[in-house]
Amino acid sequence: MKKLLTILLLFTYLSVSGQLSGTNETFFKRFPEPAKVILTYTGAVILNAVGDGLNDNGIKGWGHVSNAASIGVLLASPFILDYDKSKWYYYLITYTALRISFFDYTYNATRGLPLEYIGGTSFWDKGLQKLNPPGTYMFRGVSLIVGISIPIQEFGVRKHFNKNKIFSSENFF
Repeated sequence: MKKLLTILLLFTYLSVSGQLSGTNETFFKRFPEPAKVILTYTGAVILNAVGDGLNDNGIKGWGHVSNAASIGVLLASPFILDYDKSKWYYYLITYTALRISFFDYTYNATRGLPLEYIGGTSFWDKGLQKLNPPGTYMFRGVSLIVGISIPIQEFGVRKHFNKNKIFSSENFF
């Protein structure tokens, strides 16, 4: 059942992404930059985790499709996001924080493992085992807050609304 829900989520994401694939240039301008950054990076991380989980479960075809979609989302991000090259480190920190928050839980759900399961082979897993599950939850929670708050603070919602004059008096009269 979990595999079916994961595959359904994957198809839903891919179909929505395909419908919004930049055919209407003004469509992406309607969304604030922080939302575009958070959703693009979270989508890429989740697709990558689903792909890895499917590959490890032996469903190689869909796993490779999901991994390719993850890479495709990241390659398409310059056409979706308005990157500010002087703030490149904020993008890197945001992606890393969102990956810490979402990857393992999505991977475990795809594999049918308990969500709090921590492997024992990689350096990342060995480091997380030292935190124990309560510490892991707090660590991932802080990571989620960082991954969401940096885009809001640095690429701000106010900048988007002022630039596109969404709440200006011109729109109301």
